[in-house]
Amino acid sequence: MAIAVIAVLAVISCSSTKPDEIKPVVDVIREPTPTPVVTKENGLTRVVVHLSPTDGEGQFGTATLASNVSTTTIKISIKPPAVEAQPIHIHSGECTDVGPVLHALQNVVKGYSVTIINIPLTEIVKDGALVNIHASYSDASNYTACGQLPYELP
Repeated sequence: MAIAVIAVLAVISCSSTKPDEIKPVVDVIREPTPTPVVTKENGLTRVVVHLSPTDGEGQFGTATLASNVSTTTIKISIKPPAVEAQPIHIHSGECTDVGPVLHALQNVVKGYSVTIINIPLTEIVKDGALVNIHASYSDASNYTACGQLPYELP
């Protein structure tokens, strides 16, 4: 037992990392995740996109798009929730170069939104699209989170 304690103390005392130099194992992602997660099962295609600020502070969360051959359900979950309703859209383009609105979605309220649109996911992503959350109606040019959709589905 004494030998084990001595060995542990030797390892700790020989460590070259000082406590104030310890780095976190995982840094917080500050840009939209470039690769959405796409799954297909039982005729349903599901895409999960991580939402995050493109510049500075904002919100983090996920957009989950589930589609059969004719409709797509979009569920949004973000934190921290805003005090007022937030407009959210599917835009053309990329998070660094947002294009026109393709589809308006139900406002994000208390961090959540669910919208069903009568368009298959393959049509939504065919020319490049993104999910973009605006700060509020009065501050619509301020984007708080963005997530890039895949350019095509497998």
